[in-house]
Amino acid sequence: MKASELANTVGKVGVLRVSGTALLFEVKVCDARYRYGHLDYLVSPIAGSGETWHQSDQITFNDITTEGIEG
Repeated sequence: MKASELANTVGKVGVLRVSGTALLFEVKVCDARYRYGHLDYLVSPIAGSGETWHQSDQITFNDITTEGIEG
């Protein structure tokens, strides 16, 4: 992944799967980095607070655009 592609993931909404559980929840990507050859995302929950780093394989994105949709 190029630096420009990495930067494009910041701000995207995805679904985080908590390891070893069936728990899934929506998160927003706050930052991205490569660490020891692995892509990590700094994510924050859509509902709730806080942020933490997770490996990219724990987060899935769909390509549905929600631009212009307000809650």
